[in-house]
Amino acid sequence: MRRIFGAKKEEAPKPTLDETTDRLNTRGDTADAKIRALDEQLAKYKEQIKKTRPGPAQDAIKRRALQVLKQRKLYESQREQLYQQQFNLEQTRFTVDSIKDTVTSVQALKEASKEMKTAFKKNKELDIGYIENMQDEMIDMMEPDLDLPAAPTKEAEPAAAEALKT
Repeated sequence: MRRIFGAKKEEAPKPTLDETTDRLNTRGDTADAKIRALDEQLAKYKEQIKKTRPGPAQDAIKRRALQVLKQRKLYESQREQLYQQQFNLEQTRFTVDSIKDTVTSVQALKEASKEMKTAFKKNKELDIGYIENMQDEMIDMMEPDLDLPAAPTKEAEPAAAEALKT
């Protein structure tokens, strides 16, 4: 059967964001180098145009310079496309990293929530009802102490005051 249908071919590994970005960087550097070379040619043609007299020789140099300018514009447009692709890849990488960070944060919050639940179950000191009861008991114990310093300064009751007068 393999002779008829052939064997299954192994798929090439899919490119990663890093590999693609590196490849685009290399291509962008190549385009920049070509643009620099064309700029140097243009500078030479500019000097030649200045040195030659107007006429057919100067027109020929201008035509060559115009061809170089067209090539330069082509390379610049290609370079801009590469920069745009690179920007898109970087945005994608940022989004992927953000999603990974969000997943990690959610997992950490989930684990912290579990720990908090077990801590609340294990410790009755963290129970709100227990805390309120303890505060009520403390207030009840403190009330007589609050009344003691005020007792000597209190006025006598009216019936007791009349009994003292007579």
